[in-house]
Amino acid sequence: MPEITAADEFGRAIAQTIETFGFTSVLEIGSWDGSGSTAVLVNSLSKASRTPRLVCIESERDRFDRLAARYAEVPWVYCHHGSSISRASLTPTTFEDVWSSEHNLLRYPEHQVRGWWDQAVAYIDSVAAGYLEDHADDRFDVALIDGGEFFGWDEYRLLRDRVSCLMLDDVFSAYKCSRAHASLRGRPEWNCIWSSAHVRNGASIWVKR
Repeated sequence: MPEITAADEFGRAIAQTIETFGFTSVLEIGSWDGSGSTAVLVNSLSKASRTPRLVCIESERDRFDRLAARYAEVPWVYCHHGSSISRASLTPTTFEDVWSSEHNLLRYPEHQVRGWWDQAVAYIDSVAAGYLEDHADDRFDVALIDGGEFFGWDEYRLLRDRVSCLMLDDVFSAYKCSRAHASLRGRPEWNCIWSSAHVRNGASIWVKR
């Protein structure tokens, strides 16, 4: 799956939202090497009238090293190596909870998704506390959720009262953020300002009224 960039519809919507609403603090979950959505965010935030803040979370070591090196000279970009959450915050307790969920919109065979689940659980089982748990009092204007396939709901659950804008990747043909997207549709205090089922696995942007 290609990274989000300024050349695609989601990347352009991210940039427009940051600049239109004057947002200056962003949490990005799933930064990869910083060449995709991180670059979009850095470019947009650099136009802010006051000093911005971007916290990037990346769990994979090689990607994190490239991310940290790329933004080492940008003082308002903070790169965190680790998980967003620990097993204690993960709502599905078994693979069957995921596979049988009405929010499982993945188009992959069961054995493949089960392999992803086993890897994800093995990783967060080693995590004492994720960033969202360790920084429970942190507030941001924006949270971009594009991390682990099975973590999106719980990242959203921990963040929805701590941000003014939620940017969700993988909402229509995935498990990651499909439940979060559905939840926001039922919350009158949130307004969907952009959504597309045609970019990547679908994405949406929500702003608190």
